[in-house]
Amino acid sequence: MGVRKTESRIPANHTAADLGQSAASADGNSTLVSFIANPIVVGRDNTYVLFVTNAGVAGSVQGFQWSFVENGGAPIVQTTQFGEAVYRPNATGTLTVTAKAMGAGNAELSSAMLSQDVVATNAELEGMITGATDQPGPGIGNPEVARELVNDHNIYYQSVALQAPEAGDGFKKMVFNMVYEGANHRSMSDRRDHLQQLAASLNGTGGDFGALAGQGAGVSGIRLAVLAMSLGGSPPLPWTELPESLSDRAHADEALRQSLAALDENQRIDLFNLARFPKSNITWCGKILEGLRNRYFPGANFNDVLTGMQGTRAHWIVRHFKEGPIAHS
Repeated sequence: MGVRKTESRIPANHTAADLGQSAASADGNSTLVSFIANPIVVGRDNTYVLFVTNAGVAGSVQGFQWSFVENGGAPIVQTTQFGEAVYRPNATGTLTVTAKAMGAGNAELSSAMLSQDVVATNAELEGMITGATDQPGPGIGNPEVARELVNDHNIYYQSVALQAPEAGDGFKKMVFNMVYEGANHRSMSDRRDHLQQLAASLNGTGGDFGALAGQGAGVSGIRLAVLAMSLGGSPPLPWTELPESLSDRAHADEALRQSLAALDENQRIDLFNLARFPKSNITWCGKILEGLRNRYFPGANFNDVLTGMQGTRAHWIVRHFKEGPIAHS
């Protein structure tokens, strides 16, 4: 069986810590990564991924065993075919997660463990949701998306920083807006299903990668082609603008996605994993926004991007992020 390709390598020029909270095995052959960083919140799903990066070990793996221990109690054990598991903690306190790559005869080949604190849901947010429900007038938007962003991803979007620092909080506001829109556009389960379809494609058991890449991936809805054009150094794809006309854009977009699908396999796997994990997804959301600002509105502060010209610049950056980049005549 072996390890899936999508769990066989950490993206080039990145570390496991760039993806999420991580812990390496004692033998150095595997690394456990948590979607959500410590502390996690009771009653909320969290995804864990075990990367087995030693090719010799990876080829001998026949399955995975997961142990979840809450507050020192009896372990809750899961077995999975692939190196990914989802767990929802039942009580506040502590959670210890152990992931094992298993071989023939149920032999343990490599294991990694991480510990997390489990805390209650954000009380201030719950109070705001209750207050908005009980009072007439505008509500809090989508309460479930608000819960996801505040309880799960707050540390990620609060930590995103410009590569060239500037005054004001316009950049962080724009990153938050993109993450909120991405999470609001598709439910957590729909995003998970899409990522699983992409993973299956990369592992040779699913649909066409180029077609699947037609929709944004992960929490902020990153277009994998835009991500490929935005990576530092020598980007896997050259910067390519799509026609603004919808009648012309469909063909150009398909050609771009086929170029994406034709990339080296490791490049496609790396793009997938950068979009897969919330931390790296949000980090690259910020880098792409900064890159778009620098390319199309050089010298403009993000505060000016949001408020100047009646928000026209912000509108175009969002369009480039979601649809493009789009050629603007």
